[in-house]
This record gives sequence, C-alpha cells and structure tokens, in this order.
Amino acid sequence: MKSRSIQKILLLDDDRIQKILVEKRLLKIDSGLEFVYFDTPTKALNFLKSETVDLLLVDVNLPEMSGWDFVNEAEKVAPNSQIILQTGSVERSQIQRANLDSRITNILEKPLGESDLLAILGL
Repeated sequence: MKSRSIQKILLLDDDRIQKILVEKRLLKIDSGLEFVYFDTPTKALNFLKSETVDLLLVDVNLPEMSGWDFVNEAEKVAPNSQIILQTGSVERSQIQRANLDSRITNILEKPLGESDLLAILGL
C-alpha cells in the first residue's frame, strides 16, 4: 500500500455532476479515500468546525460567497488542510492570485481528469 498524506477530501462545489465525476474518479484511484461533499460554503464550514480533512477541493464560483472568500473562512477552522481551487474557466488573473496565495496549492480547470486527481494524490 502506498503511503501518502491525503486520506480525507472535502469537495465544495454547487455542481452535483462535478461531485459525481470527482467522487467516482477518486474512489476508482483509491477506494480507501474518505470523500465528503458539500454544495454550499456554510455547510462545508460547519463540517470543518468539528472534522479535519487533508484536502479542500473548492470551486471558485459558489453560492453565498466566492471560493476565495471561503478560503479566508476555512483558514480559521481548517488551517492545516491543503487547498486546491477549481473553476470552469481559469483566467490568468486567477492563476496569478492563486500563485501569490501561500494557502493555495494549485488552481485547476474543471472538469478534473484522472491525471489531475492522480497528481493531487501524489500518485
């Protein structure tokens, strides 16, 4: 069995099709992963107040607040979680902003493919 640091992933995305795709692909790669999903930032933040996750996979465009605003709030309750942003259209300004933000590991374009998920898991 491969040793890696990511065991539990939280996906925050209001697109349920994206949820199905990511979950199916992740569990195909590693059926032992723990995967949790939320469609609103409020639900995800409430979860993070009592649970820890290794990776936050966050959509940039969300209801209630942007993915960037969510990162600011998540930092307060999940300071040790790795954060990867995802968006349907990666703009140069977003890439630059993500690169300048030490809390953000990466920003990826949706839909995430198997190679994206393998890279995220370090496999």
